[in-house]
Amino acid sequence: MFKTKRLITLLILSFILVSIFSDAHTKNYQADYIVYFGGFNISNAATKIELNSEGYRIETKSATDGILDLFFEWKGQATSAGRFLNQQPIPLIHSNFGKRNDDIRKTILSYNPEGKITSSTVRPAPDFSEVFPLPINAEYETVDPLTVIVALNRRLEKGLDCNANFPIFDGRRRYDLTLEDRGQTILMKNPFSIFSGSARVCKIDLHMIGGHRREKSKYSSSAKEKLVFVARPVKRGPLIPVGLTIETAFGTLMAHLASITDLSRNKASKSRK
Repeated sequence: MFKTKRLITLLILSFILVSIFSDAHTKNYQADYIVYFGGFNISNAATKIELNSEGYRIETKSATDGILDLFFEWKGQATSAGRFLNQQPIPLIHSNFGKRNDDIRKTILSYNPEGKITSSTVRPAPDFSEVFPLPINAEYETVDPLTVIVALNRRLEKGLDCNANFPIFDGRRRYDLTLEDRGQTILMKNPFSIFSGSARVCKIDLHMIGGHRREKSKYSSSAKEKLVFVARPVKRGPLIPVGLTIETAFGTLMAHLASITDLSRNKASKSRK
């Protein structure tokens, strides 16, 4: 179970990558998620986004919970801020902090006004006996993971499908995120989620290029399709993921929307406890 830490971290990040979208009328929302594996609560995640005509700021927090805390305790926070250039999001700063017991990991990327990385801080440095090296110019024509949220915002709120590909560099890893549209489905009520109704199904694929672990865990190697379900749970609110399902040979990983809050109005819809 200990070896699932990096798998779960990556899966949560994959989920958060499309965590919240905002149109011209919804500028400040938070979405909270609870993640289960094999029927057990293992973690929670939350995303906040501030978006206006000039730029954006996104903050995500995630932590182990429930049974997973018996094996290790992990907390993480990532933040990105940027501006718009020709209606496209351009990152200016990205940071990522993670802590497991006394082990602290820190990554900070700084960009120039055109979105090119000018400096980076990565501590501790990668151990290349454990991870694959990064390719030369790994950061070329990439965006940070959270800026992808804003790029998807523009796409989905225009009524387009979720077919898209994003080259991503987070300071440690270089990978491509590919989304494939699978049409619409109906989600039924359950005790874990506040949402029921029609949702768009998007398949998620991660193609790792560099910086990932050499030893692949049995959980990630057996993972099948990763499906995220996107809908608008609040009238006039944002399109957000309302569910995630990943089948593995050792159980099913599921994430549910537990609440969504309009931070400008401080109103929340909570799932049942």
